[in-house]
Amino acid sequence: MDGASVTLIENPEYHKANGISALAAKAEFNQPFLLLMSDHIFEPATAKALMRQPVADDEVILAVDTNLDRIFDLDDATKVRCEGNHVVEIGKHLSRYNALDTGMFLCSPALFNCLETVKKNEDCSLSDGMRILAQQRQLWAFDIGSGHWQDVDSPQALENVERIFDRDFCGKQRESLVHA
Repeated sequence: MDGASVTLIENPEYHKANGISALAAKAEFNQPFLLLMSDHIFEPATAKALMRQPVADDEVILAVDTNLDRIFDLDDATKVRCEGNHVVEIGKHLSRYNALDTGMFLCSPALFNCLETVKKNEDCSLSDGMRILAQQRQLWAFDIGSGHWQDVDSPQALENVERIFDRDFCGKQRESLVHA
């Protein structure tokens, strides 16, 4: 992406929940930043659209997918219940939900304070922090619409995402090159 910078941060406590990995980067961020799950595949256009959203100093915006039938492993997906553009609940075991967590977040540095607040036994997950933000009505939903994404947790999920992206993207790129 144009103007993007990458800083490698090693988390010596990688065996703990993903909130600890986010906290390892706390000192690097004093302005909004994009947080992405490394095992999620998505279209760059979706991330760019998320980055164009205005985010307040005490908020996080979660990219959500309301097309629930597109996910490969729904049982493993993190579910989200939205009321309008607010996320009001988030978790893997929600019985009532109307969207899925795509693993793309536009965060203000306030995320780190939430994660510190929810730490128990020096551990916490991002979802723990997101639940606090949701309760405070500071977690917003950004619907990705027709954008593609998938969580890749197994060889079968990888095969599925390769099929989708080959069909919907690589074929179009090859076709446009042939006609150029």
